[in-house]
Amino acid sequence: MSESDTTTIVGLMVCVLLLFSLLYVISTNPFPYGSYVNPRLAPIRPAEDLGWRMSSFLWGYRGLDLFMQTLVLFATAISCLALLREERK
Repeated sequence: MSESDTTTIVGLMVCVLLLFSLLYVISTNPFPYGSYVNPRLAPIRPAEDLGWRMSSFLWGYRGLDLFMQTLVLFATAISCLALLREERK
């Protein structure tokens, strides 16, 4: 057995052990979702003017919106170029 095969097997065993540990912790401890909710943030009635408020936010911060869209498109273009590059030997 070569050194790379041994390293692969040890890495796989560590990953499996971590996965089982994570699943054990998740299954034995309940998630305290109720303690994180702020009563002022929980809606009592449905939001009637949510569409107007969202539209107002987007038009009010149009520069930020355009900057974030440009950032996302730039990151997408860089990622595509990284995936499609030729490897040189």
